[in-house]
Amino acid sequence: MPIFRFAYRLLGSVELAEDVTHDCFLSVIRSSGNFNPELGSLKTYLFGTARNLVLKYFRSANRETALDDMDYEPPTPARQQPLEHLLEEELGQKVMEAVTALPPFQREALVLFEYEGLALSEIANIVGADVGAVKARLFRARQRLKNELISYLNSQREIVTLEKALK
Repeated sequence: MPIFRFAYRLLGSVELAEDVTHDCFLSVIRSSGNFNPELGSLKTYLFGTARNLVLKYFRSANRETALDDMDYEPPTPARQQPLEHLLEEELGQKVMEAVTALPPFQREALVLFEYEGLALSEIANIVGADVGAVKARLFRARQRLKNELISYLNSQREIVTLEKALK
């Protein structure tokens, strides 16, 4: 479910994401008269509600969940060689760490655009910013990810090259 995935990627906890998803739909049911289709789609309304609940959690907790609290295992193809499997798993972990380390507004823009596939205008509607601000957040998020991951990716390429040379 997209709302759960969004909350999970922002909070890093299955339990908290379940709570946000539950509270999101409960809030929609309780305030069924608040949704106005002229202001946006139901999808953006639900993401906006979930976002507000996540922000409420951040404000009340006054912290971000550590990566160690996450229960995530990236899927891997069945026929992978052990080293390829290890490198892919490690890369997934490094990307998650880098995404988790992003400032909250950059992380939410990146998650909504890259993982949830929302359009810039939908994201702008959800976060209450203009499209230009969303584009700027995405640009800064991608730059930070690139800077964070470049040395790791270069070292990983060297390992794969070495493995191929040894075959």
